[in-house]
Amino acid sequence: MKTYDDCNYCGGKVTEKLVPKDCWWGDKLIAVINHVPAGVCEQCGEKYFRANVLKKVESLLKEKKKLNRKVCIPVGEFAKV
Repeated sequence: MKTYDDCNYCGGKVTEKLVPKDCWWGDKLIAVINHVPAGVCEQCGEKYFRANVLKKVESLLKEKKKLNRKVCIPVGEFAKV
């Protein structure tokens, strides 16, 4: 298990966990990669990804055949009250 510095935002302890990583292109969600190692703050939940992990995510996105399933979700607008 890798060690992380304390959280930059709240000073909490950061521990490594496997988390889903949302991948955005502009304002569009293009993929979600599951089980990505990241440092997660135990207090505020801020996530920290190491450079080598993000490079691997980038290579997975380039090899679209490794993205093995699709999900469709409804999207709505929050109306002014």
